[in-house]
Amino acid sequence: MNYIFYYFGEVPKHVEYSINSVLNSDPNSQIFFCSEDKINFKNVHHVEPSKVISDLTQSIINLDYFKDGDQNPLWASSMMRMFFINDVAKHLNLNSYVHFDSDVMCYKSFDELSLYLNETKFNITPLMDEFLVFGYSYIPSILIYDEILKTVYDILSNSVFYEKEFYNGNRLTEMKTLFIAYALKPDLFNLLPVLPQEKVVFDPGSYGQYLGGVHYKRFSKKYINIEHIVGRAIKNKEIYITKINGYPKVKHNSAVYDLANLHVHKKNLQKFTPGNFEWKTR
Repeated sequence: MNYIFYYFGEVPKHVEYSINSVLNSDPNSQIFFCSEDKINFKNVHHVEPSKVISDLTQSIINLDYFKDGDQNPLWASSMMRMFFINDVAKHLNLNSYVHFDSDVMCYKSFDELSLYLNETKFNITPLMDEFLVFGYSYIPSILIYDEILKTVYDILSNSVFYEKEFYNGNRLTEMKTLFIAYALKPDLFNLLPVLPQEKVVFDPGSYGQYLGGVHYKRFSKKYINIEHIVGRAIKNKEIYITKINGYPKVKHNSAVYDLANLHVHKKNLQKFTPGNFEWKTR
């Protein structure tokens, strides 16, 4: 399977762990890394965003939605990556691919997860009741994702209306904008299971926060956000999280479920490498 990574700014060290987790769990993977900061990893194809930018992406840049205010600068780069990963796919003629945040450990090959992925919809993890996040996503068709991105563009072009309608007048984030697109066109989306209902569970971010903590906050292991779908389940003791042989697991009743991925907000990905981890990028 094709995997597309995107990073804005200087690429930090933890990203290499994320890439290696894919190369270890999915040996047949092809990895494409889109960034202005040049990387020289083995088994990774580097792509400069300025070389693949599309008219739609340029239109989003020109819209400059985040130009005013004191919002987190990562909001803008997170919004832009939705468009740049599609530009990479089109430039390289990749009709289908997997994408997730660069602080994610991947533990399962695409073939192992294919049973839970819909080949006619955009597959993505829900974090909160009204937030979708790239903890894990699979785009089976450029045409499907094109339609979603056009919807996102329409939302941002009419942001005042959607801010009031969906977010109490607050500035839209990537996660909220994706949810609005889902609310407008639910038939284009498949929300991946983040609680035990299948043999495999996907982490939108909550499992990684519980096991690893929260970025820039010391001593934050076992962090729970009850606004998260998973956080509520942990708080209510409906599920329990553990590690077995280096792999994170979810316990529900008497059953144990594998995690497909771990979204490590703390960025300490090295703590979540299984015993058979090998460097494939060096």
